[in-house]
Amino acid sequence: MTSVRSPAGRHGEAADCRVVKLGGSLITTTDPGGRPHVNEQRVVALAQEIAATALPTILVHGTGAFGKPAARRHDYLDGVITTGRQNVFAEVAALLSRLELAVLEALQQGGLCTVRVPLSGLCAYTDGGIRLLNVDAVRLLLDHGIVPVLGGNLAWGQHGFAVYSSDTLAADLAIALRATGLIMATNACGVHLHHGASDRIHRELDADEPVLSGSVLPDRQDVSGGMRAKIRECGRAARTGIPTFIVDGRLTGNLTASLRGATLSGTRIRAGGSQETVSPSSGRSPSTTPEAPPGGALRFPRERG
Repeated sequence: MTSVRSPAGRHGEAADCRVVKLGGSLITTTDPGGRPHVNEQRVVALAQEIAATALPTILVHGTGAFGKPAARRHDYLDGVITTGRQNVFAEVAALLSRLELAVLEALQQGGLCTVRVPLSGLCAYTDGGIRLLNVDAVRLLLDHGIVPVLGGNLAWGQHGFAVYSSDTLAADLAIALRATGLIMATNACGVHLHHGASDRIHRELDADEPVLSGSVLPDRQDVSGGMRAKIRECGRAARTGIPTFIVDGRLTGNLTASLRGATLSGTRIRAGGSQETVSPSSGRSPSTTPEAPPGGALRFPRERG
């Protein structure tokens, strides 16, 4: 479900933070009986990578095995649960509560000081879209040295309930807070040059490039829209000057490097500009930005133009 608008930052100032989105397929799994579980070991490892940077960070996570099957089972792959199906909303909300608690506990095991921020006070479903209303609660937690944690979930309004995709939420937060970087960690090496047919990935990719409509198809079985939606949402952030990346969350050390501005494997999403490709076969692709200086984090450069 696409958001309507993101609010401007308070007094227009920039928050010194990065927004990290952990993909649902990266952090969840399904057992042989079809029951969803959080990959606790991976979440702990990713939390340790974030903690190692000591950088102010907002964490957003997807729903993966907890959210996608429910959308297919209850037939709301279009992102909307209409009025009168409140029993579906209640069931899905309970399921996602289990996910949220398990993720929060694993993040804390990984050394992060985290607090869950519920969506109910931040957004509303109105006029056919989701509106991010207020980010002051997120900003205040950052001011206290806490990592705010949010996840994709359902927003509600007069006409029913709608999915607030974690990809859209991450981009909305980055734009509203004027973040210094947006990083989407996935279970892919980056954006593939020939989706599903090649190991080569784009090192840099123009989100506005028309050929993307044919080369990266939307995932009709994923309520969030899959990789194509990630590119679209990253493009929105890139247009505001926020350095934006889709990176491999499975690669040890990649999230730490990406937060410091030296992605090991991933794709930088631009809004206008040249495209470059690279093969990940060597196990390490060239960084899209300069290496961080020893002993300190690199400030992401703002886009120009």
